[in-house]
Parts: sequence; structure tokens; C-alpha cells
Amino acid sequence: MIRLGVTGTDTGVGKTVIAVALLALLRRRGLRVAAMKPVETGVLPGAPSDAARLRAAAGGGDRLGDVCPVSYAEPLAPLVAAERARRPVDLEALDAAFGRLAARRDAVVVEGAGGLLVPLTEQVSYAELFARWGLGVFVVAGNRLGAINHVMLTVHAARAAELRIRGVVLNAATDATPDVAAETNAAALAQLLPGIPVLSWPWLQDLSDDALAERAERVGLLTAEHLNTMERTI
Repeated sequence: MIRLGVTGTDTGVGKTVIAVALLALLRRRGLRVAAMKPVETGVLPGAPSDAARLRAAAGGGDRLGDVCPVSYAEPLAPLVAAERARRPVDLEALDAAFGRLAARRDAVVVEGAGGLLVPLTEQVSYAELFARWGLGVFVVAGNRLGAINHVMLTVHAARAAELRIRGVVLNAATDATPDVAAETNAAALAQLLPGIPVLSWPWLQDLSDDALAERAERVGLLTAEHLNTMERTI
């Protein structure tokens, strides 16, 4: 089974867009998929959530309580939100939900919150959780000045956790004309990270599943060879 995790170099860099693109592309390839957002913060009653978007992209057949077992109203790191709500993150509940989602599926896509070292508990960050579930990792970064440092730090943390890095996605978070940093980040990171695909993701106004799957095909987010490698090694 293909197990993928999507992390970011920061909040607001486009993790959900890339996670939905992966789900939509996997479904287009005929795979049975599941999505998960283990912990989501900043969730208000009646407001749209990342988990609901991911669930819909995976086909909408799974319980939202499995897609997102733990949520908090305050938009804070999970550990801080949990402490303020006096409701700790239940790792066993996350494991159980992941197991239910992964059953009889060809692929699972898990979106983290913030960056890879964002803490869920005092002992466990997303790095440990992704390692616990055997996820290959996509790193999403805003394509702007500072991206090189942020990506290299995240890759260093992923390697320290013995995570397999499946790709780096540089996301154009606005429709502004790219500056020199945005135009050169991909080439610089490809030079610094040999063996890791570095992909440029453009600003998209249409964020429908079909549009994201089409863009994912164009940028080579998951090539046939890439998918075959994942199936053999994960």
C-alpha cells in the first residue's frame, strides 16, 4: 500500500492543496484512497475544515471522525491547543483511525499541521507520527525568499526521523509576478538535494479536484515509475 504524508515548512504554504492533488491524482489512476488530518486546530462550528476537504477528495465515504479524530477550536499548535482545552491528543485513537482508513485501501494520504516538528504531545511530533505510520513525505514550501533554508531544515529533520522524502513542492501562494528568489529556488534546491524531486507548483484559481489532478499530472507529482517504487518500498 502507498502511504504518503504531506508536511510543510510553515503554516499557510499550501499543504491541503497538494494533499488534495495527490488524492485526486491517485483516484484518477484508479486507486482506492483514504485521507487523514490526524489533528486539526482552528476548527469552528459550521466553518469549512481541511479535514472535510480531504475527505471529499478521497471520495467522501469515510467517517469524518476517522479522517480527523482530534480537533480544537483555537488555531494553535496541537500540543498548546490540547493543553488549553485540557484534552490531550490521544495517540492510540489516532493509530486506530489510521488503521480503519488504511484497511482495504491502495493508498492513504495524511496531511500534517504546520511543520514537521510541530508537537502533538511533549514526546511526539508529526515527524514521529509519520515514522510510526511508515509514511513517505512530501515537503511543501511557499516559493519565496527563505524557502531554501526552510526546505533544508525540514529535510534535515525528516532524515533525522528516518523518513523517506518523496518530493519537495514549491508552491506559488499568490498570483504575483515571481521575483528572482521564486525563479531560482527550484534549481538551487535540486542542486542541494540530489535524488529528491523538486517541483514548482503554480498559482491556481481553480482548486477543484479535476483541476488539481490535471496540474499534478503536468508537474509530475506522481509519475508511473514513482508510484511503482512506492508500492515496492512502502
